Amino acid sequence: MPTAPETRARLLAAARRAFADLGYARTRVEDVVARAGVGHGTFYAYFKNKSDALAALVHENAATLVDLAGQPWRPGDVRASLLEVLGGLSDLYDRDADLIALWTEASTQDPELGRLLGEVRRQFVARIARNIERAAAQGLTRPVDPWTAATALAAMAEQTMFLRAVRKEPLDRDLTVQVLADLWLHALYV
Repeated sequence: MPTAPETRARLLAAARRAFADLGYARTRVEDVVARAGVGHGTFYAYFKNKSDALAALVHENAATLVDLAGQPWRPGDVRASLLEVLGGLSDLYDRDADLIALWTEASTQDPELGRLLGEVRRQFVARIARNIERAAAQGLTRPVDPWTAATALAAMAEQTMFLRAVRKEPLDRDLTVQVLADLWLHALYV
């Protein structure tokens, strides 16, 4: 008999497959339970609805995103830190391209998911802004508003990764990470 965490993980994996196969709008709870091999009651023991299941998937992905942004830059080697964080972001987008595509689709159809994605993005930007503030306090950055700079830099990185991983633009992973790091570094740091 599977444990509760195992059952929940099984449902989330099934939801992810169903969303990837059918899209968010067309996926029904019955599609998820069929893929998981469980009954409707089991699904509802863990999730209120399909939106709740997608929100759980988003939270798992978001934790990785926020952790990446929260890593402090290494003293004396900002470029290496940027390469590390942007490389991690690229790996996250590659690993979860299907989920990120779902976020985008679902957030336009479901206001609750739209709010959740907005909150995840605000956390990501806030972590970047804190790194900019630390660097500014050390005299390492141009005089910029940290929140505005973090918003712009996050948008540049996110959109580029989205185009490469989700939209399958023919951009080399390593070159993309290097170019983004150089743009970020030269736009912000003195």
